Amino acid sequence: MSFFNIRAGLRDFFRPYSAVILPTRTTVTRLTNYKGMWNVWAEYEIYISSRRLERDNVDLQLGNIEREIMKEMCQYKPGQIEGIEEIQYGGYERIYDSQNWAKSNWSSKTFIRCRFYHNNSS
Repeated sequence: MSFFNIRAGLRDFFRPYSAVILPTRTTVTRLTNYKGMWNVWAEYEIYISSRRLERDNVDLQLGNIEREIMKEMCQYKPGQIEGIEEIQYGGYERIYDSQNWAKSNWSSKTFIRCRFYHNNSS
């Protein structure tokens, strides 16, 4: 699908639909009962942008992508992604940019938290 991509980093302004994942904060705590084990919580923001929507009217496509990401995060089972123990969905917010002259670029950001363990027993 050349019209949609998901990647880490900055938004792709040249595709009609885009989702990018940006890390925002990581918290590391040492597990007291396990030598060399660390509990890591990483927070991410997923930016979704839709450029081909009708002028001045939010199309259903942006909401469909938001709901699909919510479904994937809420139905995550430990072990689906190697090393990630837990994913927590933290909601989303629409971005209404007053600088948008075309009024056809819509975006939102979704907040998630991931928990994994780091073993530093060397």
